[in-house]
Amino acid sequence: MNILVVNWSWYPSGGDWTYVENLVNLYQQKGHHVIPFSMKDDRNFPSPYADYFIENIDYKTVNQRSLTAGIKVVMKSIYSFEAQKNLEKLLSAVKIDFAHINVIHHYITPTILKILKKKNIPIIWTLHEYTPICPESTFISHGQICEKCFGGAFYNCITNTCKKGSIPASTVAALENYVHKYLNYYAYVDHYICPSVFHYEKFKSFNFFNDKLVQLYHGYDYAEIETAKTVINTDNERYIVFVGRLEKIKGAHTLLNAMQSCPDIHLKIIGTGTQEEALKVLKDTHLLNNVTFLGKKNKQETLQIINGAEFLVCASEWYEVLGFTVVEAMALSKPVIGSAIGAIPEMVINNFTGLLFEPGNASQLSDAIKLLYANNELRLEMGNNARQHIKQLINTEKHFKGLQKLIPAL
Repeated sequence: MNILVVNWSWYPSGGDWTYVENLVNLYQQKGHHVIPFSMKDDRNFPSPYADYFIENIDYKTVNQRSLTAGIKVVMKSIYSFEAQKNLEKLLSAVKIDFAHINVIHHYITPTILKILKKKNIPIIWTLHEYTPICPESTFISHGQICEKCFGGAFYNCITNTCKKGSIPASTVAALENYVHKYLNYYAYVDHYICPSVFHYEKFKSFNFFNDKLVQLYHGYDYAEIETAKTVINTDNERYIVFVGRLEKIKGAHTLLNAMQSCPDIHLKIIGTGTQEEALKVLKDTHLLNNVTFLGKKNKQETLQIINGAEFLVCASEWYEVLGFTVVEAMALSKPVIGSAIGAIPEMVINNFTGLLFEPGNASQLSDAIKLLYANNELRLEMGNNARQHIKQLINTEKHFKGLQKLIPAL
């Protein structure tokens, strides 16, 4: 089969790409041909179909350009004529058996669904966040969980300035949701895949095409995990690790506050983001010499650092959809201390594969860190449980069988 896989990026860009890369490899291993549709970028992996990709949209430069250019970019992020035109050309050149959509909001946009529907191409969409039911995408407003847009009341995004604390940005986000709801292109999708039970239940509670929602955990190719295991930590250094974007919703600030009570425990932080400088100031202010910022690392380097750690901390403060960092740590036989929010408790089973704490509660987190760090037997037991649990939960063959139920011809 010729399978169209659509994603805003065609290079390593986060958890969504981890899934896309695993998905592409899976389809190819099963004898299918993958045709990508994405956005042009110098970082993209090479593809014979790259000429069909849409032009790059870099929102970081919008404010540095003219007002007219900025308006054009904003309108393009809501309704992309270019994406429709380029996809039409691609579909004229290549016969597509079905389309697998991933992250397309703000870049490729749901307007492409109309083109696919016109060609009678079956459509699966793996949801990676909450944009169709939350204009801000994360259910976070000014650092707090917010569900005020329930029932399609997207104007709340504007009145509460949920998007970047900005009225213009929040207006664009709300307008985007209203446009897509009015055009009703979402109805063209045959199946929406939710990667966790929490994610599924949240979309279901918002009455988002409930008859089309399917809960199906991601697959994962554990080959890189096995490679990382062969690298031994020869200096006997003891440390714990945090891996993720340095943004408020990821909870690194809570972790640093917790580390004030753990002066003898070394924390390594992998990742970059808008909060990086603020976090470094927090470290310096509280003389946290036990905290090291490692910046951005490639996949194999990250896995090797996790493999050498005592355990991983996932301190997220938003409705985490799944979290491949947790998957990878557990596959490396590392217990995880995770916040009890979103899909994290589906992976981190309290007192079995790790420890849970109340999101944002630095005191509970520091207690959990000290407890697990001090107990070697408990860490080993939880680590073994973690590996067994995650390989059962996040399983490529199970994922493919789930896809076959949606597209029998697979």
